[in-house]
Amino acid sequence: MRDSHAGGLPMAGGAGGLGPNAGLDGSVILVTGASSGLGQQLARSLVACGARPVLAARRLERLEALRAELDGRAEVVECDVTDESHRGRLLETLLARHGRIDGLVNNAGMGGDGPALRSSLDTFARVIDLNLVAPYALSCLAAEHMRGGGGRSIVNVSSVMGLRSIGEIADAAYVASKAGLIGLTRELASQWGRYEIRVNAVAPGFFASEMTAGLGDHADAFPQWLTDQIPLGRGGRPGELDAAILYLLGPSSSFVTGSVLSVDGGMAVR
Repeated sequence: MRDSHAGGLPMAGGAGGLGPNAGLDGSVILVTGASSGLGQQLARSLVACGARPVLAARRLERLEALRAELDGRAEVVECDVTDESHRGRLLETLLARHGRIDGLVNNAGMGGDGPALRSSLDTFARVIDLNLVAPYALSCLAAEHMRGGGGRSIVNVSSVMGLRSIGEIADAAYVASKAGLIGLTRELASQWGRYEIRVNAVAPGFFASEMTAGLGDHADAFPQWLTDQIPLGRGGRPGELDAAILYLLGPSSSFVTGSVLSVDGGMAVR
């Protein structure tokens, strides 16, 4: 089973050149799945933009190491986002420290255990719980404190596999959860626009992370069958996903809600 409560160090330049111009200076941004992979990478880029990230994950020792790397410019909270009491304490801790929440990135996620006929129903339920139920529950908690604030943003991390099937990677639970997250994104955007809360999703293609470690050693070493499905002919590089998330969190996307931004080298359209 692949598990990533989660992406290198682009800082200002690596995050698509947004850096301090992302309009996020001083913004309080909650990121789940921040102890590894894409979540770690995003934390670095948020700090480079002057944001005040609050990083949540189950593995506190990894969070503490990341906070030290960032010279203490991020706060960390141990949290299992599938646990209702943990979610409540997470928001309480954030609000006690900052008094507000400006953005939420639902990044925590996991993969299933293979093709449907070999996968257990228990695994399917756990994948849906982490990848879909937890983002819904945490978004609802956050929205109660975001409404009417203006410029507040929720970004859900879906996947290219929520947009298209990839036969060589059979994972019905993961695909169902990520497709469901896209539907949830659109529905919450419709419901919460009146509260000045924007809700969007990113659909990453293949980036080097713990979840994709079995496919190759790094982003440019995925199997040929996979890169053949990507019009740009390579996997994602550190920082390329960050640029999309920073855009959706910041004021440059103030009229964007209910959208799904594919960051996949064109894989979704092949």
